Amino acid sequence: MKRKNASLFGNVLMGLGLVVMVVGVGYSILNQLPQFNLPQFFAHGAILSIFVGA
Repeated sequence: MKRKNASLFGNVLMGLGLVVMVVGVGYSILNQLPQFNLPQFFAHGAILSIFVGA
C-alpha cells in the first residue's frame, strides 16, 4: 500500500471512530430521558461504542 493510500485509509478509520463515539455518547444521553422510552439493553452497547471508537 502506498503512503498516500495508507494515510487516506487511516483518516477514514479515524473519522469512522469519531462517528461511532459521537453516536454512542448521543444514545447514552438520549437513553437517560424518559420521554424517548429507548431500550435499556442498548445503553451498555452505547457505552461500549465510546471505547471501541477510541
